[in-house]
Amino acid sequence: MDSLTDDFNDSRMEHERAIPKTQRERIIFCIDLDLSMDDYFMTGEKMNDTRINRTKQLLKWFIEQKSSWNAGHEFAIMILGEMAVWHMDFTSDTVLLSHAIDELYTMGKFSAFDTTSLFKEILDQSNIDEDDGSVVRAIMVYARSDVLPSEPDLEVTDALYSSRRFYYDCIYIHNKVTEVSGPIKPQHVYDRLTEMEDARSPGYYYELTRVLKKFSTAMGELLAHPAVRPIQDEVSSILAAPPSVRRMEELALQKQLQQEHQLLLQEQSSHETPSQQPLSTPKRQDHPATFKSPDNTGVGSPSQKSTIQFGTRPPPSVPTSRPLGSPTPLRSPSAPPLSPQPALSSFVSSKERERLGQPRAKVERSNSGTSSGSGGGNGAGSGSGTGMDDAILI
Repeated sequence: MDSLTDDFNDSRMEHERAIPKTQRERIIFCIDLDLSMDDYFMTGEKMNDTRINRTKQLLKWFIEQKSSWNAGHEFAIMILGEMAVWHMDFTSDTVLLSHAIDELYTMGKFSAFDTTSLFKEILDQSNIDEDDGSVVRAIMVYARSDVLPSEPDLEVTDALYSSRRFYYDCIYIHNKVTEVSGPIKPQHVYDRLTEMEDARSPGYYYELTRVLKKFSTAMGELLAHPAVRPIQDEVSSILAAPPSVRRMEELALQKQLQQEHQLLLQEQSSHETPSQQPLSTPKRQDHPATFKSPDNTGVGSPSQKSTIQFGTRPPPSVPTSRPLGSPTPLRSPSAPPLSPQPALSSFVSSKERERLGQPRAKVERSNSGTSSGSGGGNGAGSGSGTGMDDAILI
């Protein structure tokens, strides 16, 4: 039984050693107040905010985030000119820290920076020799593109790093190489800043020009506790976007896919052949074959009108008058005019009848010779006797 208890205690101790405890942090902000901090950051396509203003906003955001996780975290402020100056002591009062950050402004153009003064002030003010269960962090924001910091004193830096409770991180904001005319380039400055790192407490280093997003990303990564974060060169993951940004990206992607789908449908419809397109035939309106009164004969198409009307005689067709010399509607103007045709008649002359060999029609006469005259008295009358025969021959 005792052996099982000992094995359990040993495994628990190994587990506790494998997972480091997140200790209370005492963070020192080392802010450069050179005139280069008045240069502008690029926000989208516009440059409308200075480096110092953005630094203030990110510092206050950083303090709020860390304090919400652990109210015991403390923060201090140092300002950098030609030397480092201790500006505000450690405190966990977020309101007091916010007022102190708002009072930071650039102080002038500095041609040098003493790095040893920075680490010496940290060593004196942080009481790093007292093991109170906390870690000391220094986050430096440096913005001089052509001012090379001095080499730090190794004795001072060794006193800090030997405690295994000190971590140093740096954000270097600089101009483009083409904008620096002196012999000292931003690469030289960055190399000097990285020389302050110690293998016993590896730090995070960032360099950026006018891209504001990279500055925000760097401050977000520095929120992690230095005892549990991986080495910077081994970090391959990217910080996930917040839910609101992801939602906007999803909506933009859906809108883009819908537009592409509509364009594809339009291209397909424009490339279709006439045989593939459905033929639209007019809908036929069938009318019942019933008798229509003369009042309703104007309704419907001409082919559907009834030409027979009971009890009435169809009206004669009215010839359409056309100006003399005008061309026939169904013929071209250059075609020769048609020869007029004789009108058909129900009566045939005697000469025509003799030519056709038809016998002369016989007409029965009345016994009374006065059939065509005016009658009177006893049937005697006056008139021509051959009136009927002459009327037929006319």
